[in-house]
Order: sequence, then structure tokens, then C-alpha cells
Amino acid sequence: MNHFSVITITHKSANINHIGRYIPSFSSNSQELSATLHKIKDDLGITELLYLATCNRLMFFVVQENMEMNRNYLLRFFVHLHPNIPAHCLNDMADLVHVYRGTEAINHIFEVAASLDSLVVGEREILRQLKDAYDFCSEQKLTGDNIRLALKTAIPLAKEIYTNTRIGENSVSVVSLAMQQLMALQPDKNARIIMIGAGQTNNLVSKFLLAHGFHNFTVFNRTLGNAEHLAGKLKGSAYALADLAHYGNGFDIIVSCTGATEPIITETVYRHLLGAETDPKIIVDLAVPNDVAGVVKTQYPVHYIEVEQLRELAESNLNLRKEEVVKAKVLVAQKLEEFKLLMRHRRVERGMAVIPGQIREIKEKALNTVFQKEIAQLDDKSKELLQKVLGYLEQKYIGIPIKVAKNVLSEELAATEPL
Repeated sequence: MNHFSVITITHKSANINHIGRYIPSFSSNSQELSATLHKIKDDLGITELLYLATCNRLMFFVVQENMEMNRNYLLRFFVHLHPNIPAHCLNDMADLVHVYRGTEAINHIFEVAASLDSLVVGEREILRQLKDAYDFCSEQKLTGDNIRLALKTAIPLAKEIYTNTRIGENSVSVVSLAMQQLMALQPDKNARIIMIGAGQTNNLVSKFLLAHGFHNFTVFNRTLGNAEHLAGKLKGSAYALADLAHYGNGFDIIVSCTGATEPIITETVYRHLLGAETDPKIIVDLAVPNDVAGVVKTQYPVHYIEVEQLRELAESNLNLRKEEVVKAKVLVAQKLEEFKLLMRHRRVERGMAVIPGQIREIKEKALNTVFQKEIAQLDDKSKELLQKVLGYLEQKYIGIPIKVAKNVLSEELAATEPL
């Protein structure tokens, strides 16, 4: 197991807002990325290499025999990723690196796959990202049998953890929780929806609303071009934010998320938006600070969904997930022992790969040298029968030492396990 290593920078060692600096700028260029990874392999004598980059993780899964991963090794590694940055920046990067070796490396891969090491514990996106990373590196001939076996174990393990624990239950995403609360109010699919803001959050909300059959959208944004871009996806209308106070077509739902420091929807603006309508409205306010003035929440009939209450619920759900981590780590520990045995068996198979050829050589020597004269005196039918017998014995003998060695390893491992 000592040939496995993980070299990683994550949200645990670096400011999450800075991790993007350490991911090579050419990551999205598959040709350049592949060429760089092959250079790293060749320069450092690496046997197998898997590369994974996400918004909060840069990770390399390495297979290499007898290599001390000291600071000089790490600097040589990272200079390929960032050939033009100053030496002191490379040193800063090396300071943030965590290196896992041997069993710890495999344990880390298992925990990454199962989202036990994620910024948001239990989020399944990391499993897809890991599978995609493996598929890319495998296609580029960067990985081999060792990483294949590790991922072949890690992926089913992650699925088992998601199935047999509650680690993925109860959303910890503010947007997801907001949409759950919105849908609990059972709004009509023909509801008139005003979207205020066209940033990442409202883009996520709009995808959810579209997927659930809503279709009547009006988008307001400080920059009209961004409003038009989002409205184009929603097949709705777009207006500048300054036009909000004069909008008179009514609404049923407002979803607001801007970066304003003062409320966008004051009582005056809200009264105008209502017009003559008196029925209760739904407001989803995802801005910090709130986009909706306090008086609107208290003086008008609204179902108000805001970030603060969602954060409290998200924190509660996250604590529940963290409790499930203990159960998940038991499954990881069990699978780690199984993987150790798998690797021992694989080592036996590789070590005994020469046996078929050696048995074949012995057979050929017996036929053509040792017993050549005796065999020459046999008739054709006897020679044919002899060939069949020897061929049968050859096939049967090949599997025996491998099977025996595997059984011995299994018994040794069982003997070391606590009762």
C-alpha cells in the first residue's frame, strides 16, 4: 500500500476563496492538461496519476514506488502546473499541501468519494466529479490497475454510505431549502413571478422553477443586459432595476437576491407592485442584507421566506449529517481492510504472472529434450493423447499456486482481526 499517495490542497488548509489560484489556468483545456500531467509523470517517475480540481479542492492521486515526497518533490511537482509564477509563490503553495501516504491515502480517497471530507458533508456532487476525473485520466492513459482498483472500491462504497446512512438527507443548501419551503405553499404553476437580481443564486432558483413547470417570469436587474440574459433562459421579460417602482402588471411571487446595502422593495415600491390586489403573496428574499423592508413583512399579507431562517435550518441539518459521519467512517474502515486484502491478492497475481510461461517452458523441454527419444517411438494417437494430457495438466497447475497464495493471505488477515 506504500506506493499510494495523495497530494492535496483543500478548504481545510487554504482560504476557500484562494483555492482557485492554485488550480492551473489550463484545466479546462483537456489537451494542455493531459500534456502537463504526462510531463509531471515523466519528470517525477510516477507510475499512475489522477487529477481532480473543484471549487474547494485540488487533488492528485499518485502511484509511485519508493519516493520520499519532500518539499523539493512538491516544488518540482507544482512548477509544472504554474511554470510562470515566482518561487516564493510556489513555496507558499507547498506550505498549504497535505500529503497522505499508504493506507492513509486510500482512506482519504474513500472519504472524498463519500463526501466525508467535503466543505458541505453529504453533498453528492463530489462523487460525480471524482468519476469524471477518473474517466478523463483513464482515457489519457495516466492511470493504471492500482488507481482503477481504488476507484472501483471507492465508488460503490460512497453509494453504500449514501444508502445506509442519513448523511445525504435534509438539504444544507439555502437555495434548495428556500425552494422546498416555496413548494410547500403549493403555488399555482401559472403564478406571475418577479425575479429581482440575475446573479448565480437567481440563476439556480430559475432552473428549479423551470424544472417544476413555472413559466411566467419577469426579471429586473441593475444591469439590463444580465436581466435580458436570464429572461432569455426563462422566456420572460427583462427590465432595468430602476423600472421596478413603476411596474404595474401584478405578481404572485417575488424572488429577490441583490447585493444592495439598503432594501430594494420599500413599502412604497411594494404598494405600487400590489396595485389593487389584496390576496396573500409569496416573497423569497435570499439577499444579505434583506432586499425587502421590514414593514412589508409585518404590515402586508405575505408568506415570507428569508435567508436567516434558512441558515438556521441548514445548520441544524448539517449537524445531523455530521452525526452520521461516525457511522460512515465505520463503513470506510471495513472497506479499507477489504481493499488491503484485494491489493495483496493483486500483488500475488502480478508476482505469479510468470508461472504460466514457466510451466509452458517445462512442458516444452519435457517433450522436445528430456523425453524426446521416448516420445518419438509413440504412434500418432499416443502422441496426440499425451499432448492433451499435458495441456490439461498445464491449465490446472497454473491456477493452483495463485489460489493457495490467496487463501494463505486471507487466513493471515483473518488471524490478525480482533475477535
